[in-house]
Amino acid sequence: MNDEDFPLEDPVPTVNQLVSQFLSGEDITMNAAIFYPNADPEMAWEAILRIIKLELSEGQIATLAAGPVESLLSWQGPQFIDRIETEARRNPFFRNLLGGVWRQDMPDAIWSRVEAARGAKI
Repeated sequence: MNDEDFPLEDPVPTVNQLVSQFLSGEDITMNAAIFYPNADPEMAWEAILRIIKLELSEGQIATLAAGPVESLLSWQGPQFIDRIETEARRNPFFRNLLGGVWRQDMPDAIWSRVEAARGAKI
């Protein structure tokens, strides 16, 4: 995906568009909703919550973890870590999904909470 896919002056795609694009296999990581200047990371979070309720292939699960969830935590971690922890506590699928998240640029404080939420030894 490149900047031409979501020009900065265009509005962020809707939650439905984000879900649809993800499920279609398009090269989408929800970057437009997470960290572009006109971003609305709440839309990415809502899209993630909708997607995890669906029956996903192993590839889609891996892409969701290493793409949107990882990006959300890397770029918007302080805003979403409480919700990530809550979802991991109540949803075993989501907790397992966190196992596919890599640290990337997450601050130590966020990363340690992700590890704890997914049940990793710290």
